[in-house]
Parts: sequence; C-alpha cells; structure tokens
Amino acid sequence: MKKLAKLIPAISLAVALLAAHPAAASAPPVMGTVNGGGTAVMTDLPAGMGVSSFAFHATLFSDGSALGHFDCVDHMGDVPGYPGNVFGDITSWSSNSGGTISLHVTNGSLVGTHGGSVVHRGLAFTVTIQRFGGAGVGHWTLDFPGVPSPFNGGPICQELLSSGQIVFRRN
Repeated sequence: MKKLAKLIPAISLAVALLAAHPAAASAPPVMGTVNGGGTAVMTDLPAGMGVSSFAFHATLFSDGSALGHFDCVDHMGDVPGYPGNVFGDITSWSSNSGGTISLHVTNGSLVGTHGGSVVHRGLAFTVTIQRFGGAGVGHWTLDFPGVPSPFNGGPICQELLSSGQIVFRRN
C-alpha cells in the first residue's frame, strides 16, 4: 500500500503533463517522407551543361502541410545567368496526376553566384518529383510559378540525377 501511495503523485503529474499538451493529440497523421540528395544535370540545357548539387527532406502530413527543407546549388561557371543557390523550408505538398509529388516552399531564398551576390528573399517555388530513384532514373523540376523559363517556358530547372537518389516512404 505504501508503494502505491508513492506512485499516485507521479501518475498524477504524468496525467497533468499530457493534458497540458492537447495539440500533440490533434496533429494530422504523417502520410510519408520524401528524401533526396546528390548531383543532377539539367535536361533542358545542352549536354554537359547545368550540373547542380541538391538535398531535401520533407515529412508529409495528411492535411497537405509538410515540414522540411530544400537546397539546390548550381555549380559555379557551368551556365552563365543561372541563379546559384536556391533554398527554403518546405511547408506544404500535393500529389499530382501521374504519380508526381510537389513540394511547396513559400518563403525561400535565391543567392546569385554567377556575377554577383544578388539575394532574393520571400520567394515561392515548387519542387516536383517526376520519378523516384537513383542516377539516370530520379528526376525533379524546380518551378517559380508565374516566372517563365527563358529556355522552355516551363520549370526553371529540369533535373536528372547523375548521383544520389530520391526516395518516398509511405507511412
């Protein structure tokens, strides 16, 4: 009986702490995660041009929100006029026809590395995964909605993995 009397305050404290954090119980379920990293070549440019390094991770929730980060750096000097480093927090996602997944950044940044240090903040952009997989298979695009690409009228970057991988894990 004495042991039970000693446990009652501890149990009461645990119940009080759980009750103080109801938000954890109402968080939307996790649908899955998307992870990627490596190097890629821009398929919308002539062969041998447009190499970039990229990395991203996103936890996808059932309500369309996401938690993650995206970063892509164009290799210096490969394509005059391409921006440099594009990065930002992934805040939402969508599943598209054909099995693609779009990751949305609403407050991203672009730091120019070709001919200056131009910094743009507060940018909205979308990273769409067309194919999951490794080198020669994985494919993603980067698109700034409302900003036409000077090369093809579509996404700014169309990237085919040359190393690394892109993986989707469903919960």
